[in-house]
Amino acid sequence: MFFLIFAAAVPAQTNLVVTNGSKASVRVRESRVNIWADPPPANMVFDRWIGDTTLVEDPTSASSFVNPVSKNIALTATYKPAPAWSLTEETINGVDVLYYIPPTPVGIIFRFHGSGGSAQSTLSSIESRIFSNDAVAAGYGIIALDSSDRVTGDWSFLPPPNNPDITNVQAVITNFLQRGIISSDDPIVAQGTSRGGVFSSMAAYFLNFKADAIYIGFAVDAVMPVTTVPTIFCAAANDDQDLVGPVGNQRAHDQAVSLQNRGVMASFNQHPATPVYPERFWRLANFTETDSHNIYNALKTGGFLDGRNFLIDNPRNTNWQSVIPTQYLPYSSGISTILGSSYANHSFFSDYNSRVLRFYAAALAASKQRSR
Repeated sequence: MFFLIFAAAVPAQTNLVVTNGSKASVRVRESRVNIWADPPPANMVFDRWIGDTTLVEDPTSASSFVNPVSKNIALTATYKPAPAWSLTEETINGVDVLYYIPPTPVGIIFRFHGSGGSAQSTLSSIESRIFSNDAVAAGYGIIALDSSDRVTGDWSFLPPPNNPDITNVQAVITNFLQRGIISSDDPIVAQGTSRGGVFSSMAAYFLNFKADAIYIGFAVDAVMPVTTVPTIFCAAANDDQDLVGPVGNQRAHDQAVSLQNRGVMASFNQHPATPVYPERFWRLANFTETDSHNIYNALKTGGFLDGRNFLIDNPRNTNWQSVIPTQYLPYSSGISTILGSSYANHSFFSDYNSRVLRFYAAALAASKQRSR
């Protein structure tokens, strides 16, 4: 009798089946389980999950969570065609500019790199490249430029006309308009990372952009009380950078609330740490699923992952490189980027691509509605 009562009290194990993707281990009484889509085939991007999607927190995100219940759940990752694209490089107003503009863009995204970075670095990083791929598939053009300070790689936070970086952004816009590369009807939005995110709040305000996405950063305080630019903040739960960290995350949260209280479209999102699943590194260029498994196995046997495949410590502070097989050491930068995203330290992440692109779309739709 005691056994029957006990057995009835224990929830049944959820059977979660993922096709074209991976999942974290599902445990009894689990409240949230990670799922990930496999890397897309050539000339395609992730589209959405199909199946029991009422249980998926964001069916349009390649990396999402399932709220498991005591039933069988079947999900399949699907993909959609995406245009092949490449970047053009020029020097405009003395700074390096990289761009791709489709024939009829739904909008133009200015991407601003982090401290010490460049236009090239912000577009070549694997997580950042996935963002650009999804944005281009959604119809956006991409523009990135170097900050004027090539010693520190920082952006200026001075107000115009004394801000050389805002001057350079305007110079690129004017140049492209004059050459017919973009049209005055093309809406412009921003995406800035770290200090580039701080700068993007200024560029978006002073240059009248239609929306702004600030990653692992916050906005300039002087701009927040006056801006009407819709802004989405994407923070990292374990941000470890001196400029940001927990205090900066709270600052971004409070800025989002302040904008909302003034009737300005705003959103705050905090990216949690996620497991390093065996297929996590498959997204690296020229990698196979087997390559990803080899790196995962090295990290697992090397003691860098816990029983649920979460990183035990911040990868910035460990010697994980010491266990990576020699043939993969040339890919250390990409591996580091993926580990940083997994730990949710001060690193760009692609998991929120769909919600940022939805935010842009909503902001552009609202702008069109107001102009009627």
